[in-house]
Amino acid sequence: MAAQEDAPVELLTAIRAGDLRDLERSFQRLETLDAVTSQAAKLAFRCGLALVDRAAPPPPPPEELSPFVRASPDARRWARAASGDLERAALIRFDRDALARCRDFHHALVDDDAEHPSLGLRRADAWLLLMDGRVEDLDELGKQLFVAASAARDASVVIDATSLRALAALANDNLDEATALSRRASRMARTEGLRPERYLASILLARVRRRAGRPHLSTRILSAIAPIAPRPWQGWIAWERVLSGSRPESPLAQGLAEPSERAAEALLGVLDRAAAGDLEGFDAAGARLAEVAAGFSSMAREGRVLISTLDPRISADACPDVAVAWCRGDVSEAPLGLGGLVGPPDGPADSTIASVVARPHVAPRRILRIALPLLEREGKVLRLSRTRLRRGRVDTAVAALALAGPRGLRDEELFLRAYEFAFQPSIHAGILDVLVHRMRARLEGAATVHREASVLRLEPHGLLALSDPRCVEHVEDRLVRLIATLGGVTTRRAARELDVSVRTAQLALRRLLESGDCVQSRDGRRVHYTVEDTTFTEPTRF
Repeated sequence: MAAQEDAPVELLTAIRAGDLRDLERSFQRLETLDAVTSQAAKLAFRCGLALVDRAAPPPPPPEELSPFVRASPDARRWARAASGDLERAALIRFDRDALARCRDFHHALVDDDAEHPSLGLRRADAWLLLMDGRVEDLDELGKQLFVAASAARDASVVIDATSLRALAALANDNLDEATALSRRASRMARTEGLRPERYLASILLARVRRRAGRPHLSTRILSAIAPIAPRPWQGWIAWERVLSGSRPESPLAQGLAEPSERAAEALLGVLDRAAAGDLEGFDAAGARLAEVAAGFSSMAREGRVLISTLDPRISADACPDVAVAWCRGDVSEAPLGLGGLVGPPDGPADSTIASVVARPHVAPRRILRIALPLLEREGKVLRLSRTRLRRGRVDTAVAALALAGPRGLRDEELFLRAYEFAFQPSIHAGILDVLVHRMRARLEGAATVHREASVLRLEPHGLLALSDPRCVEHVEDRLVRLIATLGGVTTRRAARELDVSVRTAQLALRRLLESGDCVQSRDGRRVHYTVEDTTFTEPTRF
């Protein structure tokens, strides 16, 4: 690979590839430089090592770039190399202020006679826009940066430009585009062997997997890089692992120096206090989360949406825009991929992630099931756990009718929500009558189902928490979780373990095979399936 504009020394390229074998000799070679250039080179080495070596000290503050602003061209080149790594470190640590300070030093280090801003400086500007949430033009900026970096044969910026476009697509909730770009960035980073770019691309791919409702695949990717990634990466890794439903032990058990670590800790605090029913602790953890995640717009947004899906005191209409439809019950997919926060099941066949909260004289809404203990502060909660019936028509109808509130649902609306096809009175009137009868039996003593002039209403007698069978873990995600746990399964065992039909298991396995998320192997006449995430290699096409 040709030397990069801001890092023209092959020794730094070796460090970024994780090749630390000749590190001591490399440092000795720096002593042949003049004093200022040697200091700048050592700073570049320290910044590079901080992102690839778990034994290295944390990245220094941006102010250590200051002495080299008016130094010789060689010293400034080394300092620009250091600034690129410091900017990356600030991004992954959610430290917007550090990124801005580093970018200013980087600008001062650029040669006055340069015709165009350096690629590294353009990348820093784009990262600042991303952290600020100004993503409207970020895809186009990423394309331009990709073209310029390809012409300059700068693999690092080529990969980062692709990751940048993926992050912008994710911020705009364009999951298809984000998935394609994140997988491409991951393949390129693996091909080029650049560890910082690979760690960033891997975290991004895990983030996209989670947002697409595949939290187990996200956890699998993060579990692979967590043991080898140095400290600056661990906070963001922990953030993604928490939102994917896992509980990381490190670095949260250590001193929390990074903003990203403090954000992950606050995230855990919100979930733990919600699960414990500690309302005061939940509020304090939520305030802390808003404070420590403020430097990265996307993370701050996720924090706000998470709080809105947990807090039963917030009305559905007062939730962030992206969460309103889910909280009202209009859609079943949890916002921003938060379906991975499943919580303990209410029964052996329960895979629901959400419950409907209904109470007299208060508008109903959905909350994530993990937050049900927060309701106990309001008094006695009657919880109706999901039945073992596979389709759960009655529970679905009860949840839909509860979410409709005082306005209720017409016969045809309730039938459509329960059975997912149109109601024809001449054919389905008897079926609907049986459904209403079973609903009343299910809710006996807890609520009354009124039916007047073809309109049904549910009147809760007290505080109700109702499982909503429409909000469940994806069969594919449950299947991937099962395959990874058992090391491989047959179709029949998958159907038995998940309590689904063999046909449903077959279709889910086919989708996993087509998407490349699992692979098929044969043992004699038996077909086994194992997990495989398809992030192979892709050249940067120099």
